[in-house]
Amino acid sequence: MDTARRTTSIRIKLLFLFLFLAAIATFWLSMRPWLLTQFHLPTNFNDLLDVGVISIAGIVAVILLTRWISRPVASYVGPTQINAVKLLFQIVGLSLIILIIFSITGASVFSALVGVGFFSIVIGLAAQSVLGNLLSGIMLMLSRPFHINDRIAIITWQYGKFPPTLPHGWLEPSYTGVVKGIALTYTKILADSEAMLKIPNALVTQSLIMNLSHGKHTHVGTQFEVPISVEPDELHKKLMSRLSKTEEFRGQEERFEIIEMSPASYLVTVIYRVERGREQETKSLLFKTIRIALLDCSKMRRNAQQIEGSQIRK
Repeated sequence: MDTARRTTSIRIKLLFLFLFLAAIATFWLSMRPWLLTQFHLPTNFNDLLDVGVISIAGIVAVILLTRWISRPVASYVGPTQINAVKLLFQIVGLSLIILIIFSITGASVFSALVGVGFFSIVIGLAAQSVLGNLLSGIMLMLSRPFHINDRIAIITWQYGKFPPTLPHGWLEPSYTGVVKGIALTYTKILADSEAMLKIPNALVTQSLIMNLSHGKHTHVGTQFEVPISVEPDELHKKLMSRLSKTEEFRGQEERFEIIEMSPASYLVTVIYRVERGREQETKSLLFKTIRIALLDCSKMRRNAQQIEGSQIRK
């Protein structure tokens, strides 16, 4: 039923657009001789007036057709591909308008291309950033490194990393969020901080893009310092025991390793495999459980020391 209704609605709109264009053509053909005689315009104004009317009517028709066709097509191809469909439809429509104008005026296509090429060089030098964003937007729509509603992390073109003050690994200076729109000039990303970012497409194409929505699972991990008095195996057992009793935690351990050692402490890294979309919840539970496991180990260490002290006194 919905498909039939959409098809009927498109047919009615196309019929309305055809009648609208036919009415404009009939009105213009009847009014053009009157305008030329009434205002005593030279005959070479015929082509100029025709170009103006055809350009306005053609642009309106392309805009309406793009809007009407994109809505039903979006239900079949998805929100990301519809941007490419819109762009392709607009380019084809505008190209047809230009060809019709050439055929009416009798202008040489070669001469027009030479003039347009020179004009494009002048405009390109004056608006490099704008044209760069437009071309980058076209490339993003064609290559599709990410889709609408994908969660991505964009790292600046230097692809640099910076170390934190503590030796807890490397951090990527990325902008992380969910893609909400891909236009010709900007890409809209809803950041994790709930801020809407509009990043120029030229910057996006020059950046390292990490698509965090690839696959059904992802990894959550952390690194933390442990007092040297705490046995690593005992800490591992306590952590596994506490996590197994936490119903909300649904991660699978993939790594528990000691990566650094000092006279007072050692550095442990843990990594768990979790379902995508549960990263924040899982990480919060993991931090709380690690704290409780460390407290358990410290308590066991104090109890053992008390028992040893009592035995020595005896």
